[in-house]
Amino acid sequence: MIEYPTIGCNNIKIIGDKPLVTPGPQNDRYSIQIMQKQYILCCVHLPSQIYTNNEGAREIKISTIVEDIEKMELSNNTDKTIIVGDLNINPFDHGCIDANLFHSLPYFEIARKTTRSVASKKFKMFYNPMWRFFGDNNSPAGTHFYNGSRIDNIFWHIYDQVMVRPCLRNDFIDESLRIITKTSRFLLSDIAGHPDKQKASDHFPIVFEIKEN
Repeated sequence: MIEYPTIGCNNIKIIGDKPLVTPGPQNDRYSIQIMQKQYILCCVHLPSQIYTNNEGAREIKISTIVEDIEKMELSNNTDKTIIVGDLNINPFDHGCIDANLFHSLPYFEIARKTTRSVASKKFKMFYNPMWRFFGDNNSPAGTHFYNGSRIDNIFWHIYDQVMVRPCLRNDFIDESLRIITKTSRFLLSDIAGHPDKQKASDHFPIVFEIKEN
């Protein structure tokens, strides 16, 4: 396995077995990599919104990420973009759904149009499959559990997400997308079924697969 360069981004490590990877824009909160000259991988770790509610600063950071992604798409002549990481926002938060931010939607039939116009300006869209994990029909019902006294607390949050451009929808393997609570050797949850932050992490990891050409 190879550790890819993430110079200027100490919050993220990217490890893989593909040698044809070129680093793109890097920042303290995201790292963009160009893979095999056709895929754009953007790994993200945004600041927590539980301990600080600086939504304005977070949205400025997201705007910068989107701008850099679109520059890379243009210069590399590809829309095969994948965003993955700890976004520290839910799929329904403004940072995910607003047209001028990630603009990620759970409906492929809408996202497949690739762009949407708001105030006479076109904005590209992402497809976000993470919405499927909310509610009682899923276990766990998120990647992070917060039992705090905030008035708007929903307890289970899906902060760890993957989003893809619509052109990758047919290559995205639906059944591969999972929230991981255990491995062959370790249990990542505590006795209540929440992420065990003492032994592992306060977030459950996710896993997904995308078919290559």
